[in-house]
Amino acid sequence: MLVSTSLGDAPMAVTKIVVGHDDLGMKAQIPAQDAFSAALYLTDVPYNELWRQGRPYLKQGYAANSLRVMPLEDELSTYVAHPHQALSFYIPRASFGLLAEEGGKAPDSIACTPGIIDPAVAHLGQALLPAMERPNETSALFVDSVFLAVLARLASCYGGVSAPPAKRAGLSLQQERRAIDYMTAHLAENVRLADVADACGLSRDYFIRAFRRATGLTPHRWLMRHRVAQAKETLRSSNLSLAEIALRCGFADQSHLTRVFSSSEGISPAAWRKRHSV
Repeated sequence: MLVSTSLGDAPMAVTKIVVGHDDLGMKAQIPAQDAFSAALYLTDVPYNELWRQGRPYLKQGYAANSLRVMPLEDELSTYVAHPHQALSFYIPRASFGLLAEEGGKAPDSIACTPGIIDPAVAHLGQALLPAMERPNETSALFVDSVFLAVLARLASCYGGVSAPPAKRAGLSLQQERRAIDYMTAHLAENVRLADVADACGLSRDYFIRAFRRATGLTPHRWLMRHRVAQAKETLRSSNLSLAEIALRCGFADQSHLTRVFSSSEGISPAAWRKRHSV
C-alpha cells in the first residue's frame, strides 16, 4: 500500500489487489464512509459482482486497464468469481478539496461508466506499480505527484469539473533556490510535495510544472539525482560505510542506494569508490 498524507485533510491510498483461486467468493463489507473507491483493473476479469446494502448492484466483467469508480456512501461488498489483479484507490472526499486550493473546483461526486478504458489513469497506475513492489524505498514526492494527477483526472473527467486554465508556470530565481535549499536541507528525509511547494509559496500542481520548466526535471527526479551526487561526494571524501552513506543521502538502505546508484552511473557504489579513491 502507498499512502499520501499531504493531499488534503485525510490520507489517500492505493493498494494492489492480487486475487488467486483460493481468494474467490464473497468479500467482507466495506462500511459506508465519505470517500470514493476507484478500481483500475490490471488484468481481464470475465465476471464480477458488486453488492450494495446486501444486494447485487452491478454484474459485469472488466478488461485490463478498465476503471470503476464508486462512492462509498453505502455499504459495499464484492463477489469475486475469477482470479485477477487490480489497483484500488481510496480517495476521501476531503482530498478533492485540494483541487480548490489549486485554483479549480472540488466535485460534488465522481462517477464513470463501469469498465471504461481511461489511458491516462491506466498510465498513472502503471507508474505506481514499481513503487508498490518496494514501498519502503518510495519517494513521497513521487507518490504525491501521481496522486495529485489522479485526483485532477477523476475530477475533470468524471466529476463534472472543468480543469482550471493552465497558467504558464515559472519559478523566480528565489523560488527555485528555496526549493533546492529545502530539498538539500532535508536530503535524509522523505520529502513531501506539500512541504517543498509551501517553501516556495506555491500550490502543489503549479510548483510541479514550474520546477520542471525551470530545471528540466520533476522535483522527484531532481531529488534522486542530487542524492546520487551527494552519495558520490561522500564515497570519495569519507570512510563511511555504504549503509551509513545510504541513510545520510536519503536512501532507505544500502540495497536501495546500490540499485539507484548502479542504474544512474552504470557501476555499483563500492566499485565507484574503489575507482575514485584518492
